Amino acid sequence: MKVYEAVLDQLLGAGLTHFAGMVGSTSAPYASALAAQNQARYVGIRHEQVAAAILDATARLTGQPGCLMVHGGSGLLAASLGIGSAALDCTPMVVLSATQERKAMENGWWQTLDVQKPVADFVKFQTRVERPDQAVAAVRDALRESVSGKPGVAQIDIPIDVSTEELGTDNVPKPVRVATPHIRSFPDPTLVEEAAKLLRKAERPVLLIGGGANYSGAGTALIQLAERMGAPVVNSPTSRGVLPESNPLVLGCAGIIGYEPVGDAIREADLVLAIGSRLSDIQTSRGELLPADAPIIQVDIDAVALGKEYPPMVGIVSDAKAFADALNETLEADPPPIPDARRHWTASLADRYTVWRNAWLASSPGNGQVQPQEIVAALCRQPPETIYTHGAGDHGFYGFMTPVDPPGAHLVSTRLGAMGCALGLAMGAKWARPDQPVITCIGDGDLMLQLGDLETMARERLNAVLIVFNNFRLGSQRKRVEAYGPVIGVDHGNPDFAKLAELFDCRGFRVDKPGQFADALKDALASGEPSIIDVIIDPEARPPRITISREAR
Repeated sequence: MKVYEAVLDQLLGAGLTHFAGMVGSTSAPYASALAAQNQARYVGIRHEQVAAAILDATARLTGQPGCLMVHGGSGLLAASLGIGSAALDCTPMVVLSATQERKAMENGWWQTLDVQKPVADFVKFQTRVERPDQAVAAVRDALRESVSGKPGVAQIDIPIDVSTEELGTDNVPKPVRVATPHIRSFPDPTLVEEAAKLLRKAERPVLLIGGGANYSGAGTALIQLAERMGAPVVNSPTSRGVLPESNPLVLGCAGIIGYEPVGDAIREADLVLAIGSRLSDIQTSRGELLPADAPIIQVDIDAVALGKEYPPMVGIVSDAKAFADALNETLEADPPPIPDARRHWTASLADRYTVWRNAWLASSPGNGQVQPQEIVAALCRQPPETIYTHGAGDHGFYGFMTPVDPPGAHLVSTRLGAMGCALGLAMGAKWARPDQPVITCIGDGDLMLQLGDLETMARERLNAVLIVFNNFRLGSQRKRVEAYGPVIGVDHGNPDFAKLAELFDCRGFRVDKPGQFADALKDALASGEPSIIDVIIDPEARPPRITISREAR
């Protein structure tokens, strides 16, 4: 057995079914062995960033890491933006970086690069295989690290001359299946009781739910907790869908990419219970939303995250589901009353958001151009099982108004905010959940970055619907440039994306007048084919935002 065969056996035996990348000379043995196994699907892409985004989505929706196969330094650098986005959003993933032979690496020959350095600051685990007998252990370590504790990206670096050496079969252990969470961390019972005491005293408690709740599958336990307390729930972008947004207690997202009335729940709270959340700048608008005198209970599987942003009164190291289960058990034994004042406050928060949202949807300049309100209104009428992905830019903010129910049903490059991820996230979502509709809101600038992978979407029949917010500019950045004076570098021309879609064997639709979008979306979804709706949107339209950060001002 060759090393590359043993590596692949370990990955497949661990349960990995999603592989993606662009084949190069050093990754060719792995691609061939994967084809020979015929146990998992491999998606060959046109740009490595897209491959990383695809696997980012499949992992978020299945809890199972995928394997990104990249060739040498060039492939790793091309993929690095997608790897960084997945890593910062705590997505489990294995990166198999197949490099040139050891001698070439040592001497700096053609196509050589230390593939660990470019991503060392953000991946969770790295290892380099220098001898054949190290390969299997390296794979098992990478798999374990990718799903243990806080999930993340694990990188294995294997030179081609090691990959093609004989390993033998005598000392190759059987693969170990993996899944998120690999190991649960349970809370200290005394700290759970302390949290329960604070909650019983609170008049206006709020639950802040972070991405850790999504990875731990805490949804059912958390909705029980929210209903037991009668407390409003505020999501982070990575926790949307963990609790069904059809529930009146679930308000939606707050923070830099959330909306004003949802942020009121945090501002007005007299206790903040943050579960699976690091209380990041994104969720708290750089702390502007956190009430100065309200105690914070912070629960996170990563001890380093506790108090990193803001000091909690009680900090608990725990898996989100394990904590929610323990707290539910404690409160069930001595149920806290739900004061009428809390019921009224919680209901008023939901009403405020509904009124605000409806007022925005009803607003329109009436200038004869297509407005984002028309698009959002149509999206809000889609079935709750719809999965949404979004690119980076103004258009991405509109997606936070669309209600979602399935865990992970709203996929975006959250912490990195990277352009070029939306298309790959859409394809990965359709791969992981082929029976659910997938809709992508993507900017024209975002799509142009990864245009070649429209061919991949069509070839692989990953039948997402792409809504292109086409304003012939980098809209969010243009406003920033304008604030300083003359404008340069943010306006551009575009092809007719509807016609272009047809060239890529996709369905194409063009919307350039008000009132056309709903029918175009209906037809695109009904086609069951990969589709692009080219919406010529009002270039002056901007999303309503919550507390505008100093950077955005």
